[in-house]
Amino acid sequence: MKREILTGIGVGALLASSLRVFVAGVYSSVEKTFFYGVYFPSILGIVLLILATALVARIPKKIGGAILGLYIIATLATDATEYTHLLGALAIPIILSLTLEVPTKYLALGMLADLSLRVLATGGEPLDFYHTRVLLVLLTLPVVYYTIREEGKLNKAPFELYAFATLIELGLIYPNAILRYSGIKVYYLPLFVGYSFIITLALFLGIYLGKKPKIATILLILGSLTLLIKPLSLIGLPIALLSSVALLDSARNGKIPGVLGPIYFTIMAILATGAYIGRDIGLSFMEDRLEVVIILASMVYALTSYKRSVEEVSLPTLKEIAYSIAAFLIIGIITLSAFHRAPVYQERKSEITVWTYNIHQGFGPYKGTFNGKELVDLLKNHGPDIIGAQEVVGGMIANAYQDIPLLLSARLGYDYEYKPAVEGTYGVAVFSKYPMKTLGEMNLKSVGQARPVQKVLIEGLNLVVVNVHLGLSEEERAMQAEELLKFATTEPKAHIILGDLNAEPKERAIEILMQEYRDSFEERPPFTFNWGNIDIENIDYIMLRKEWNVRVKDYGCLCEVEVSDHRALWVVIEI
Repeated sequence: MKREILTGIGVGALLASSLRVFVAGVYSSVEKTFFYGVYFPSILGIVLLILATALVARIPKKIGGAILGLYIIATLATDATEYTHLLGALAIPIILSLTLEVPTKYLALGMLADLSLRVLATGGEPLDFYHTRVLLVLLTLPVVYYTIREEGKLNKAPFELYAFATLIELGLIYPNAILRYSGIKVYYLPLFVGYSFIITLALFLGIYLGKKPKIATILLILGSLTLLIKPLSLIGLPIALLSSVALLDSARNGKIPGVLGPIYFTIMAILATGAYIGRDIGLSFMEDRLEVVIILASMVYALTSYKRSVEEVSLPTLKEIAYSIAAFLIIGIITLSAFHRAPVYQERKSEITVWTYNIHQGFGPYKGTFNGKELVDLLKNHGPDIIGAQEVVGGMIANAYQDIPLLLSARLGYDYEYKPAVEGTYGVAVFSKYPMKTLGEMNLKSVGQARPVQKVLIEGLNLVVVNVHLGLSEEERAMQAEELLKFATTEPKAHIILGDLNAEPKERAIEILMQEYRDSFEERPPFTFNWGNIDIENIDYIMLRKEWNVRVKDYGCLCEVEVSDHRALWVVIEI
């Protein structure tokens, strides 16, 4: 029994974690190739996943356990997803094979364990923080130990299990993703922890619903359809999750060839990514259509699983439920006690430090490493009063569902206002040590990826800030600059425009903005964007309204800090 429990928990935690790392690694390496023309085997991970699925039934369990061991060691050593996802591609078919051998109740406990680590990481990726990374390794090592000791070969997981994995990877077990899918743009740690408890209940209730696969099929489809009636999805998506768990016993008996699984998984992940950057990768029809992908994935899983025969469902004992819920509650209490439950405001000062920073979707440059911890450390050391951030993710499939606004608010006590460009989980945000409110927001007219802008009032300072991220083509930026200037100068006029303008100082877009605003830098830094000395640009700005009588006391660039592919610009002003 002990072996069964430890293996089940390890497999569940490994399944959720490896799927995130795999998709994040593929995305990061493809981005490197697509945007910067740097060759990286970005398709290799997908090819390895398909090959590993085709060959998994020929692999002895001892070798399968060794592969899992290598993957776990790699994740302990580094969070560079561009490399670890290649091992993840080999590990995922083995993990799915092992799901055939563990009861659903222990698999659900493993997914709950992974969720608990995300709570401890305050919405960040567990691999990004040393304590949660070590805990994940400790949870998963028993799988390696017991698998290596077993004789025989691995079984090939059917397509239906890949369909389940696809639903999980589309965000059904991530509370921040569901909250933002449902239209909640600003929330803090207590809501995240509280909603995580709802996900916990859904995982357990799904086990009991396993006796009623036909009812689970209907509830899964209906639950996913609530995405079309937000915020009803706050209730519907947990129902979809518990229904997907309920169908696991049916899915294990699936008859569709498993080799189709990774192909299906890859297609759905690409379509889901297209919901964010569709116009940049030739999938413009997918922009803001993530709901369609989730509903379609729900239907595929439901319709391929519901007819399967179900043997006696292994239900959790009251003791197992009590221990699991108690453990989760303890973790929640520890998290709420250790971090900020609400914004921590400071008293008004005569000097304030303002930053602009494109944080690169929660990734460090070059290797797809998660940069949440590094970002927290950087901001903690410098303590800016106001930050205009771009490429802010709040639960996007491509970056392992990191929630940067939640992370910074919980770890550093910042208030924030978030303007997603697409799907509620990717856009721009203003962070502040003073209370604030949104005065206006919109997406600018765009040829490529949707580009957001927000106008925020910093209350107490009576300061209006516009935060923006402009497009990639010069013509597009000029068009957007006209619209941006009108937005900024509409009453109440913005005192500051800051952001990633993607435009060099002599470009037309900058000339348009300089009609009403001035650069706060008397001398521009050598660069504000540096991608490995291959692409070096001066494209980030903090602009002040010309008629605003304010003194710039100091300014600078953290040009040597490589937390992101952009560099943070800062200005100290007297108000």
